[in-house]
Amino acid sequence: MHPTFTTFSQRRINGSIADWLGRQIVGGALGIGDAVPKELEFCAQVGVSRSAYREALREVGAKGMLISRTRAGTRVAPRESWSLLDPDVLRWFFEAGTPPDWFIRSLYELRAMIEPPSAALAAQRRTEAHLAAFRTALDAMRTCDMSEDSWHQADASFHQAILRSAGSPVLVTFEPGIRAAVAYTTAFRYRDMPHPHTRNPIEEHAAVFERIEARDAKGAERLMAELVETALLDSSGTTVADLRAAERAVGAGPPVSP
Repeated sequence: MHPTFTTFSQRRINGSIADWLGRQIVGGALGIGDAVPKELEFCAQVGVSRSAYREALREVGAKGMLISRTRAGTRVAPRESWSLLDPDVLRWFFEAGTPPDWFIRSLYELRAMIEPPSAALAAQRRTEAHLAAFRTALDAMRTCDMSEDSWHQADASFHQAILRSAGSPVLVTFEPGIRAAVAYTTAFRYRDMPHPHTRNPIEEHAAVFERIEARDAKGAERLMAELVETALLDSSGTTVADLRAAERAVGAGPPVSP
């Protein structure tokens, strides 16, 4: 069955084709080294112009996912070259189905490297405008339903405020990717998992904010690290309570025979 692209906007047609190609790649329907659909055949089958298809290839190629060579044509590039933190690539992973474990874990590993130190910097450099952004995000997290996009975006805004208030021009370049990663992984945890979580982590977020407001860099860094760890456990279907119980069981050792 061929994809259908119905829109009156040429630009949107390009984007729709790029989205379809991206999902085919991250979902594995087009594997590493596979050739993309041939231009003439694809355009004839789905009824789009050759220029629209070429532009879509350029969009996906710009994200490191395609490589073009003489005679070999355009093929799917090795995963190491993909711009995995690009907001579109992130979206394609979550639209293509349940993202693979390695992808979810890698996103949280990146966040664990970036967000706790950023929270420490935020505690040292935050302004009143930054604090107002945190409060707005927290208020929305308290009032919105966790299954709705408005809550996911409020959560993403909180984490965006972490990066912005850190006051690092280089660090803030991670903002689009981190914000998208937070929004999509949050929607996955609280809405799209087979057994979505129902606990609102507002108190953990508020605790991080309190340490930032108090200019407690060490406290902010520690609580931010715990928050990211909790989010990773949630995404794997494990809770912090489960983890602590397992640790206590291991510490207790095997039962002693009478």
